[in-house]
Amino acid sequence: MKVIAWVKDFPDYLKNSIKNFKHWKKTLIISSMVIAISIISFFVYQSGFSYQVVLNGEEVGAVKEITIVENALKEVEKEVLEQYGDKAHFENEIVYEKVRVKKDQLLEKKQIVDFISKRAEILKPAAIIVMEGENKLIVESTEIAQQVLDEIKRPYMERVEEKDNQELLEVSFGQKVNIISKDVPPDEILTKEKAMEKVSQSSEGVQTYQVAKGDSAWNISRAFNMGIRTLEEANPGKDIEKLMPGEKINLFVEQPFIDVKTVEKHIIVEDIKCKVEEKKDSSLYVGQKKVIEEGKKGKKEVTMEITFLNGAEDKRDIIEEKILEEPQTRVVKVGTKARPKVSRKPAPTYKGEIGSAIAKTAMGYRGIPYRRGGSSPSTGFDCSGLTSYVYRQYGISIPRTSGGQAGLSGYVSRSNLRPGDLVIFPGHVGIYIGGNKFVHAPRTGKPVQVDYLSSSHWSGKFRGGRRVY
Repeated sequence: MKVIAWVKDFPDYLKNSIKNFKHWKKTLIISSMVIAISIISFFVYQSGFSYQVVLNGEEVGAVKEITIVENALKEVEKEVLEQYGDKAHFENEIVYEKVRVKKDQLLEKKQIVDFISKRAEILKPAAIIVMEGENKLIVESTEIAQQVLDEIKRPYMERVEEKDNQELLEVSFGQKVNIISKDVPPDEILTKEKAMEKVSQSSEGVQTYQVAKGDSAWNISRAFNMGIRTLEEANPGKDIEKLMPGEKINLFVEQPFIDVKTVEKHIIVEDIKCKVEEKKDSSLYVGQKKVIEEGKKGKKEVTMEITFLNGAEDKRDIIEEKILEEPQTRVVKVGTKARPKVSRKPAPTYKGEIGSAIAKTAMGYRGIPYRRGGSSPSTGFDCSGLTSYVYRQYGISIPRTSGGQAGLSGYVSRSNLRPGDLVIFPGHVGIYIGGNKFVHAPRTGKPVQVDYLSSSHWSGKFRGGRRVY
């Protein structure tokens, strides 16, 4: 009773403090319990998270742990290196996002490995040979790319190195060529051997050619190793038998993988033509000549720079000329006596069997070299030597000279020419083979060959035909 009375006697503020302490203690206990529950709930909540995986912008799925993806990547990387070799790789930009998914929806490592293997774009460092901005070849390294380019140049360089009078000044490509480094799929990369196989393959292209004086469709096609039909196909609508000097025509030619341009220094010795002095002589017929002093060619040393494209000459520039030996004058008597009139006696009836045989025999001597005064295949032919030799094989005797053959009877007009007939020009003869063509021995440096009567060179000089069988 005394204690109660004592407490009752406490001041009011002390009584309130005791009440507040009890209330604060209760509040602290409750707050601690709330915090503990929250922490437990947080960890429980956190442990329920998974990770949504996005690979190179494509959604893969969810995994429980990031290490599952990391281990899958390592496994795929190992497989890539084993299959494609060192430096092979693939894009693996990965984004993770926390999500909550059901346990049966989570992916295992094998599923991640399969996903990456099917979608990964495998790349390897490579070197690309670029020509005029176009990717032409892909090889393993810049060293191999350079080796390929060097191999393309090598035959042209060796051709010059083997000759004493030539020096290689420059070798380059006709197109702009460079090498770049880039990551590419492994199956696009060629070995050096495969790259060289591709380089060796040529394609067909079109090249223009300007017709020169004396050119014909036949000798142009021979010079460029193509048939007459191919030349016609390259020039639709054009009469290739009536080509004129200066006219441009198309040629089908093989185009190499890359054009190789070489500039070479050549030193050659050339003949200097001797001057010709003519003296009139009334004892000789007009058109006849007689050499009284042979004369002699001079010699000069010529230094030039020649530009070749793929081994074919493109242009040449004379750098220096040095006279080694002066030429001596050639003296020739020129006839002034009028010739007797050419016989216009009609030709005998054409004997096709003999005429065709004569033409065929004459064709068989194509390629025999021209030789002044020559009259046999073993020594060479001049024009009248060829005709007299061919006719003699059929028991037909004709004069040895072109002038004598021109005076034969049996005149044939151009429209009535048949295979085996003689064709007459001023100071020149040949044998008609049909189709507006004749075979003849033209001149020094030109072997027995076929030309067209309609060519610009021969058409205006034709003086008629002779049939002597």
